Amino acid sequence: MSQSSQQRVFMNRFIVKKKISSGAFGVVFLVFDKQTNQDAALKLEKEDNEEIRSLEREVEIIKQLNDAEGTPKLIWYGNESEFNIMVIQLLGRDLAYYFRQQKKFSLKCTIQIAHDCVNILRNIHNKNVVHRDLKPENILMSKDNDGIYIVDFGISKIYNIQGEHMPFRCDKTFMGTPRYASLAAHLGYEISRKDDLESLFYVILYFLRGSLPWQNLPVSENERTKAVGDIKQNVDLNELCINQPHELVEILQYLKSLKFIDQPNYQYILQLLNQIAENNQFLLDGIYDWTEGLMKSTKKFSSLESKKSFEFNKIKEFSPGNIMKSSSKLSQQIIWTVNDQQLQQVAPSSQRHLLLPPDPNKKPGQRTDLRHQSNSSSNSNVGTFSSMQIKYLPSQIENQKPTFLPNWKQTDRQQESQYQDLMDENNFDVPLNYKYKNFIQTQAFDHHYKKFNKFLETTI
Repeated sequence: MSQSSQQRVFMNRFIVKKKISSGAFGVVFLVFDKQTNQDAALKLEKEDNEEIRSLEREVEIIKQLNDAEGTPKLIWYGNESEFNIMVIQLLGRDLAYYFRQQKKFSLKCTIQIAHDCVNILRNIHNKNVVHRDLKPENILMSKDNDGIYIVDFGISKIYNIQGEHMPFRCDKTFMGTPRYASLAAHLGYEISRKDDLESLFYVILYFLRGSLPWQNLPVSENERTKAVGDIKQNVDLNELCINQPHELVEILQYLKSLKFIDQPNYQYILQLLNQIAENNQFLLDGIYDWTEGLMKSTKKFSSLESKKSFEFNKIKEFSPGNIMKSSSKLSQQIIWTVNDQQLQQVAPSSQRHLLLPPDPNKKPGQRTDLRHQSNSSSNSNVGTFSSMQIKYLPSQIENQKPTFLPNWKQTDRQQESQYQDLMDENNFDVPLNYKYKNFIQTQAFDHHYKKFNKFLETTI
């Protein structure tokens, strides 16, 4: 498509952004609707199909459906420059796209599709419309991937007018897609509601099996429709549904037993689908194979968040401050400070040198008495030079409990220039090096959690 056509504006309202797809009856563009400030899908009918006027028929069918659940909403229709134009609600990818990606759908996903489509076909049939061309390309996901739609009503038909059902005919030309069409379509019969459902379950078997027995036949295109119809007429349903839930055989047998004018029992079909789900222990929860990965990522993230929270609480539990609070000798512990003014007031002159950093001017080999004798232990080494280095590390840090995407901050309980460290008098219950190790772990966890939050901010 040329650059000029990409910038084209229809009806001074719909700005063409790009081509989405093209088919036998027209081209579909992604457009921006200036009136609603939202994207939409614009379908343009080709000039050489003007005599078929399929777009005009589709507009009439969508108007007849009147926004039935599971069908696209009609935004605008008309013509411009001898082109028929229809603008409808923008939807997502079709199921043919997802099937090409995954080659085969899981049983749970396929039964979910069947369940959704049976409900949508019931809505369509209740509006007196038969679709007549069910195939993966005409089953689309919503834009947000949270629901299924049936689209493309170019060859659909109103089967009931003012309470009178259309008459049965057996001289019809083939209508639909050979791979998924009902046997009645191959035989030249008028298509009714039961045939929509039969086509749907050929689609369902295709998703489960990965292929159908009438694919890739060694015949010419002119003979293909008849050859496919012959196989469908003679195929054994148990063989067709081999290794699949037997309820699918029951559904197809039931559909083949219906007469042209019969209204299908949609609830009976849904009950059989629910029975498949129950027998195979899964829920019809609206999650498909291509959306399950997103759900798993969300669950994995939630699990990771919980794990981080657990690890943080574990580290916090064993942090120096909390360890000292739980010490059995808390009443005998000495609280040290580096505030010079308090040092003069609360510390005896014999202990003042314990609260100061090592003297940088001390000559090598020069001995300094750094021992602190307590009443409870004459051999305590709390006041040694090696433990003195620990006393200048902040150990009383209070961190907020991590929540989902927290605003991570940490505060000090003490004033900016004033730290406190709880010291075990005998240094046996909680060694200072263990306090230091856990303090470093707390800082490391805080660092990694900040990086984790920054990563989430850039990806979500």
